[in-house]
Amino acid sequence: MQIGNIFVLIAGSMILAAPAWGQTTPTERAAAGDILRQIEELQDRLQPTQMGHRLATRSDRRRDQLFQRIEELWLSGMQDLSDHIGRNPEVGFQEFAAVDTLTRILRANGFTVEVGQAGLETAFVATWDSPAGTAGPALGIIVEYDALRSTHEPFHGCQHNAQSPVGFSAGIAITEYMARQSVPGRVIVYGTPAEEMGPPSKEILWKAGVFHDADILVRSHSAGETARGRAGFGICCLNINQVRYVFTGKASHQRASWFGRNALTAAIRFYNSVDGLRPTFRPEASIQGVIPEGGVAPNVVPDRAVVDYYIRYPDEVYLGHMTDMIAAAARGAAMSTGTEVTIEPYGRLRDGITVGSLEELTFAYAQELGAPNINPEPQRPAGFEETGFVSRDIPGVGVSVMSSFSPSHTYPRFEDSLKPVGHTAFLLDAKIMGAVLYHFLNDEDFRTTVKEEHRVLSGLFDQYLANLRDVYADEIGSSSSGN
Repeated sequence: MQIGNIFVLIAGSMILAAPAWGQTTPTERAAAGDILRQIEELQDRLQPTQMGHRLATRSDRRRDQLFQRIEELWLSGMQDLSDHIGRNPEVGFQEFAAVDTLTRILRANGFTVEVGQAGLETAFVATWDSPAGTAGPALGIIVEYDALRSTHEPFHGCQHNAQSPVGFSAGIAITEYMARQSVPGRVIVYGTPAEEMGPPSKEILWKAGVFHDADILVRSHSAGETARGRAGFGICCLNINQVRYVFTGKASHQRASWFGRNALTAAIRFYNSVDGLRPTFRPEASIQGVIPEGGVAPNVVPDRAVVDYYIRYPDEVYLGHMTDMIAAAARGAAMSTGTEVTIEPYGRLRDGITVGSLEELTFAYAQELGAPNINPEPQRPAGFEETGFVSRDIPGVGVSVMSSFSPSHTYPRFEDSLKPVGHTAFLLDAKIMGAVLYHFLNDEDFRTTVKEEHRVLSGLFDQYLANLRDVYADEIGSSSSGN
């Protein structure tokens, strides 16, 4: 694509209404120009804001009974379960005690549970089939339970301790409703470990087809405000490549270092080279790295060193270009030090699809139920967190009522999960989640709208990626891996 055409696209995109600004960079907006118009036209036709408001504000005795039961479940045990998991943190892939507790609760409430999904010891799927049969929708609930790693001890600085109790409160209440009202369908709880480390478990589960039975997916997450995303795609920070660079040299005594090949020197040279690359990347790039291995003894030339990077960019096409450039820097550092490097991509997270009809319904209920710290302005699309690949296949939404005054991944945010600010938000999360499942189960018009919107957005997303490759062609060529 010619440079002049790029400016035409950018200019065209800038005159769009607010939804255009769901994209982070001018290049994204250039690639998305006509697509954003189509998304806006789709929203104008489906009227998701009006639909969400209508469903949230209308009188509905059965929904209100569902809310009452969710509150009973939360106050009679799930809040204590959230606190218990918070006070007994386990890092990713080691959440054995949490999984044992959670699966016992699910079995006691009529779920059939299978642990060890896709080869992951702490991943599980719990299924409940309605006594009225399974001809109705399959309602999927994603729950998490891993804690953050720390130089001191694990801690729930992202409030994952609450996610399973929130999902259980909504899920158990909806199964009771379905059984009582003889509503056909299925409820599936997906236990997904290690959200905070790689390789991303949800991608592994997605590749294994674990989510394929769900018609909709919901999850909750901590938040600093109550908001909703625009329909579309173009999230800020969840296109990530997780890559480990392993440098191998030759050991020797430091007093005869010339007999060795210093892997740590290579790693440091590489680390500095990446810092030197930063000005050559677009300003939205984010590269976060550590050197977890750099030798054992000062008097021995290190023959092994490891650099671990999270490479981020708002779109996956330019992310592939960055990843290729960083790989070249690693190979250069190895060549210049007489060492070897093995490049190990071990995880990837990708942008998801944000369904406006689901976002607007959750936001309407947040307003109706009096959620705190409401931001009335639609935010950029956000898929439903680390499930970007899944959200391209299955419509879903993340429910996030403001649950802390403190930044994410901090000790004060964990402490808020044990206080009224957290407890109140988590109960509202559960009620909103229950409302989404209730309407998807019972309201055929709403269910049809969600499915149609997701189908159209999925097709537009494929076109969007193709457009991005065209817009970037003059800058990065066509050889970028895009992985």
